Amino acid sequence: MSLPSTLSKALQTSVLCPTFVANLLGNKCVCLAVARVHSLRQRPTSSILASLAVADLSMLSFLVFRLIWLYDFEAASKACEVFVALLATLSFVSIAHICLLSCDRYVAIVNPLRYTEIVTTKRIKRALPVAWIAPVAGTFLIPLSYLNSASSQFRTSLISCSASGSDPSHVYKVHQAFNFALFQVIPFAVMLFVHGRIAMISWSQNNRVQPGENLNPEMAELRRKRRNEMKWMKPIGEETLSYVLDF
Repeated sequence: MSLPSTLSKALQTSVLCPTFVANLLGNKCVCLAVARVHSLRQRPTSSILASLAVADLSMLSFLVFRLIWLYDFEAASKACEVFVALLATLSFVSIAHICLLSCDRYVAIVNPLRYTEIVTTKRIKRALPVAWIAPVAGTFLIPLSYLNSASSQFRTSLISCSASGSDPSHVYKVHQAFNFALFQVIPFAVMLFVHGRIAMISWSQNNRVQPGENLNPEMAELRRKRRNEMKWMKPIGEETLSYVLDF
């Protein structure tokens, strides 16, 4: 396979290095904020944010791998297969976390009075291990039972570490289709429903005028909280869209 030119190396390095620094600083700030700010530690959602930041920090390893690939292809090719599985795992983990955040905001907007009863620290602590363990099992552990040389070569060819070889085994194709459905299609379908439902609620509230609503401080406070929750949904939606475009 052809190696990147000097110009290509320079261009990719100029993009990868600032991306690495920005990702490192941004996610480190999130982790420090959750660890040091008492009010954030009291919110169950903060645990999801911190866990998502850890997943994004772990994905920096792929940026490092890409830089090694640019300047020392032989060294990168030895660890290529591991990084392919690592990239898929961390992507699935991030998608699961974004899905959890979307569901959390959905509950906060649709049922704000029972939010603290539904979203509890105990339930978050149960959900987060699943968001990590399921992708690890699906992309790292299960393939150990069937992965062969053809499938390995096909995986490494996805990020240009090797030439495209023969087709992978039927078991590999079935497993990848299962991973795609479980870790991408289902979470995106849930997020699509959640964001659509929230948009309908927002439109309904903006077009509904109740007599004396402006004179009722409780209703005014409830609408203010819902507007804040909907603002919270905007960055989640943007990150979801970025993962859709990546895949």
